[in-house]
Amino acid sequence: MNIDTKWLQDFLTLAELQHFTRAAEARHITQPAFGRHIRSLEKAVGKTLIDRATTPISLTPAGRQFKNVAYNIISQMEEGLNLLNNIEKPLSNPIRIASPHSLSSPILLDLIEHNSIEQQRFSIDILRVDFAMQSLMDGNCDFFLGFEILSLLQPPFQNIKIGHGNFLLTSLADKQGKPLFNPHVSKTPIIGYSAESYSARLIEQYQPEITKLNTYQVFESSMCHLHKEMALRGKGIAWLPDSLIQGELAAGTLVAIEPLLYRLPYQIRLYRNPSPLRKEAEDFWKNINLQVQSDWQINYPWEVDS
Repeated sequence: MNIDTKWLQDFLTLAELQHFTRAAEARHITQPAFGRHIRSLEKAVGKTLIDRATTPISLTPAGRQFKNVAYNIISQMEEGLNLLNNIEKPLSNPIRIASPHSLSSPILLDLIEHNSIEQQRFSIDILRVDFAMQSLMDGNCDFFLGFEILSLLQPPFQNIKIGHGNFLLTSLADKQGKPLFNPHVSKTPIIGYSAESYSARLIEQYQPEITKLNTYQVFESSMCHLHKEMALRGKGIAWLPDSLIQGELAAGTLVAIEPLLYRLPYQIRLYRNPSPLRKEAEDFWKNINLQVQSDWQINYPWEVDS
């Protein structure tokens, strides 16, 4: 296979800008020459990489998979040239992980600390779940740390289950260590999730099984961390993942309301595209696989007596 590295750079620019004219301008070549480069690359790969029928243009499934390959080839070449020339570049070619806010801390930080190998570097994008999923699909990250996402549990994606837990209905504790709010006794303020968020979809999924709560919504956000802060300020009750509030539950500042009744199970998974990754990213994936096979998990459900 004879591939010019300039074609790879052209392809990555086109994938980012989604427009032949703007991509050609960014690469400082004429549009006809740019178009020939892309066609030559497709011929060498043996697959159509660009869907030219869409507006703006988009990547085909093969193109999305090849994007990771092209990125890794260019990254390894740049890193090798930097080493040859004794150039140190901070965070050169890091392991790229996308994650939602709800898993960014402490889960993501604990995952990196527990599984990273010396001198591995990381670049983290904290995104809304659907944006993080799209980042993985488009080859803009190596891994997506997220909850159980049905579309990513299907081929060609791969995943490792690294933890599980429950969303709990929580309240600020009163002076006796009991929930400050009781939605069964009086109308209670509740902090709600934006309709497009994973948490809202999870709550809606279990809604038929949840005993009717006497609540009224006072705040809405897609971010679990904001819900936690609002609950700690006594603004209302909130559904929160136990992984986010282990410390508050242990200290008694937040209290789970009837946790045997109000609990919504979730899984934590690390997803990847099947395209070959750079050695550092592959090593990170293999190390996590080994840890999980040894019965390690990043999170276990909080229990009432814990």
